[in-house]
Amino acid sequence: MANIFLYIWLFCMIFSPYIICMILFAIIVFFIKKVAGKNVSSKSLIYIIILCMLIGCSLCHNLSAKPDKTYSEMKKINNSERLIGLTKNEVIALLGEPQNEDTENLYTYDAGTLTNYLFLGERDFYDLYVWFNENDTVKSTSIDKKRGG
Repeated sequence: MANIFLYIWLFCMIFSPYIICMILFAIIVFFIKKVAGKNVSSKSLIYIIILCMLIGCSLCHNLSAKPDKTYSEMKKINNSERLIGLTKNEVIALLGEPQNEDTENLYTYDAGTLTNYLFLGERDFYDLYVWFNENDTVKSTSIDKKRGG
């Protein structure tokens, strides 16, 4: 009996995005047929369904992504631009030692992860990049997916 529940759970985890999208498509097609009546051609309906599939799957993917605490904090720091104008020593005092030591005008910090629970816990890892100008003060910051990962 436990095996049956395991198989059902696994099936739902793997195919849940597609099941959700199919339900959304059925609702959208129902409303289009209801509103437009017989004036909608089959070709137009197919294009609408494909468009809805693309939008729906992308939306489901983005809505299910959950940030960890580090990502949330680093995102706030990046968006607030509070690092702009700080010296290298001030950045190190605030964020700690950078991960990279290969360049003197760029510091890299771990910026946490986004976990997509809808797609079996798929995780994206991010870095915070801090660029310095010729006076060794922060000129810009950004958060991007880790390079090579």
